[in-house]
Amino acid sequence: MSYSDDEDVDIDEFQDACDLSDIPALPEDMTLERAMTEADQAITYFFNNKFSEAKNLMTPFSNSSMYHSLGSSVFLYLEAILTFDPQNIQSASKALKDSIRVCNRFRKKNTLGESLGKMVRKNNFDQFTEEEAHAELCYAECLLLKAMLTFIEDETLASFIKGGLKIRSCFNCYKDCLQILNKKDWSSATTKTHFEGGVMMGIGTFNLMISMLPSRIIKLLEFIGFSGNKQLGLDDLLKGYYLEGIRQILCVMTLLGYNLMVQYIVSHGEGDLKICADILDKQLKKYPDGVWFLFFKGRLEFMNGNLDVARSWYQKSWKSQEMWPHFHHMCFWELLWIECIHGNWKEAINYSEKLIENSKWSKTIYTYQKAAIMLMMDDITPSDRDH
Repeated sequence: MSYSDDEDVDIDEFQDACDLSDIPALPEDMTLERAMTEADQAITYFFNNKFSEAKNLMTPFSNSSMYHSLGSSVFLYLEAILTFDPQNIQSASKALKDSIRVCNRFRKKNTLGESLGKMVRKNNFDQFTEEEAHAELCYAECLLLKAMLTFIEDETLASFIKGGLKIRSCFNCYKDCLQILNKKDWSSATTKTHFEGGVMMGIGTFNLMISMLPSRIIKLLEFIGFSGNKQLGLDDLLKGYYLEGIRQILCVMTLLGYNLMVQYIVSHGEGDLKICADILDKQLKKYPDGVWFLFFKGRLEFMNGNLDVARSWYQKSWKSQEMWPHFHHMCFWELLWIECIHGNWKEAINYSEKLIENSKWSKTIYTYQKAAIMLMMDDITPSDRDH
């Protein structure tokens, strides 16, 4: 049974039934260890702003190796999220579909009898090979990214429901991965740290995200199998961070994003600035010119009230790379607010105009912000007001 490229495959049983015969065989020397080593190198390239090198390392085997395929898809996904360009979103969506198919090739295969048996008894998680375990984890990560992309691909109710189903399938996969981690014999495995870090990242992120929802919704989600324990989520993410596996960087980004952005914007609470400072000190030594960590360093100083220092870090982040100009917009937004707090209205308007002209995120908000800033100016000309 096969599916065309433009069909969504949401249910595990249907995905397992896809015809995978067109996926090229892996070269004999492309072992799981080599694939993860190259993925780790791609991460180093990426966070040192060497985006082309990272992409070029992942692309050659993206149609046959699960880690190369996932890595290649992540780069396209980030580009889609940063640009909101329909063509980039479509490219990322197709890449993630292809990655899901590649992962399915390496996932544990069940006979008809085993599939029927799953209805009445639990999986034998201790029977997974090392490769099958990693395939399950990569599959869960692909599903999560695909679900997130579904919400911005199409804003209809049907798309929202499809995204929700993908998230539920993804969470179930992560729970299976946790069972594999706990029940499989890893004594002869060389990649347990990388696998465990990925499980901690996935389970931790889900707990953290769900914990931010209203209590009534949390109770409903817990009834259908989700969990939303904030402290457990943070603890798991910290475990993943301290494990220093290949997915440590994902735990780092989640912890920084949550403590420096989400807490202040969504929860109206205080983030853990101490752990953020510790993380950033280590990451900036490793990636001194990394656009992401320069940005988060600016955000940390902003939250500490050091506005001039924050401005300097944001400017460093903005000027550290030109390949992804859309990342500049995040810096412009932060710099806009710093100038507003300082009362530097002309500088603030300059950043708002840059956002209006170049960013596709929300021109309405940028235009409203520009108008609000103009009202604060005493020396604005009539022509500027009309503009």
